[in-house]
Formats: sequence, C-alpha cells, structure tokens
Amino acid sequence: MRLELRAGPGETLDSICGGTVRVLQRRLGYRFTLDPLLLAHFTVHEGGAPRGRLMDLGTGCGIIPLVLARRLGLGDITALELQPGLFSLAERNVYLNRCERAVSLVHGDLRRVAEQFPSSGFSHVVCNPPYRARATGRTSASEEKALARHELACDLRDVTRAAAHLLEPRGGLCMVYPASRFSELVSVLLAHDLAPRTVRWIHPRADRPAKLVLLRAVKGGGAGLVVLPPLVVHADDAHAFTAEVRAMVA
Repeated sequence: MRLELRAGPGETLDSICGGTVRVLQRRLGYRFTLDPLLLAHFTVHEGGAPRGRLMDLGTGCGIIPLVLARRLGLGDITALELQPGLFSLAERNVYLNRCERAVSLVHGDLRRVAEQFPSSGFSHVVCNPPYRARATGRTSASEEKALARHELACDLRDVTRAAAHLLEPRGGLCMVYPASRFSELVSVLLAHDLAPRTVRWIHPRADRPAKLVLLRAVKGGGAGLVVLPPLVVHADDAHAFTAEVRAMVA
C-alpha cells in the first residue's frame, strides 16, 4: 500500500521543532494545539526519561509520538486512535517522519483496551484527553473536532481506567488537563490507584491564573507530591512565547 505523503486538498503540511517534525493536518478539521507539545516534553524531562513501552491514548494525527520519537529520541511507542480519518493522518505522518520503527499505530477505542492489550503491558501512558464535558461549551460543527475536544466518545474515567489497565506496577501516567478540573482529576486518579506525584501549572502569562496543569501519576505509588515551578507560555510584552516554550516548539 502506497501512502500519500504530501498535503492533499483541504490539508496542510506544517513543520515544528525546528523542522524536525512535519505534520499533515486537516485545514478545517481537528488541528493540534500547543498542549501536546508541552505534554511530550513534560513526559521526558519532568517525569523522568521513559524506559520500556509507552502508550499514547487518543493520538489524533500522531503529534505526541512524533515529537517523542523525532525530537526527544524515544522508541517503542504505541499510539491508539479511534477516529478513522485521524488514524489515516497519523499513519501518513509516521511514514512522513520515518518513524515506522519507533511508533506502532493501533486503530481502536480506549474504552476497550482490555480487548486489545494485556494488563500491565506498558511502563508509561500519555494522554491529551478531551477537556470539555459533554454538556459544556459550544460543540464544534466538525465531528472530528467535537470528538477530540468534548467528552463524547470517552471521559476522564474512561481514560484513567484504560491507563490503570495498561500500566505495570509503578508505571507512570502523564496528562495535560484544565486547571479548573484539577480536583476532579486527582479524585478520579486516586480511585484507580494512580497516585499524583508531579504537577506543573501552565500559565498563559506570568500574571495570569493557570489554565492547564501537567500531571504525572504512578500506579500503586505512595504519598508525596512534587509541585514544579510554573510554566509560563507567553512573554509579558506580546504574544511571543517565553524562551522555555520557544525551545520546545522552535
């Protein structure tokens, strides 16, 4: 089977990480944001460099595995995606970036991971899940966007249950999530024996409240939470990224 590795009608080809990573995306469908890039770097630099098998739940166009493999040097990555259109894009992106040996794609539903993967088969799980509850916010007219952004096909409990099944004892789950839902996130994690161990708040600017949180939880982990210095996205003077964020994306 020959995959088309150029942008087709209604698609864009974008370069990030200094051109190290190239990504085909829908022009009007779901497009990745800064969040998965921050999560990929958090997974490696703050969560401890992952060793062993890593699973990305809901990979979308494959952005997290691509950054982990091409920019951060990881291998043995499995990426799960539900939507056929996004799975097809991810497949093309894996070949476009020559990551076939580092990244394995699986078309499937994270709510049914027990049917596709054995228990405790992964050392690490990462996930940039849908943020918006089913009844909140304006649902996108694009089904692709709606499923990626709203809890229509899965919710926080589904993600956490899947991670708990996939992770080996002492394995780590890294997520990015809205700061406003932090207490809910911690509660659901603890209910599935995933203990929060590392937290970093993401602020749009230094003088603004946090909008997102990066969190690492450990399966069967004990007490003890480390709160890292805040991550500020934009410099005070303009929309330009801070030096730390620029180093991740430029």
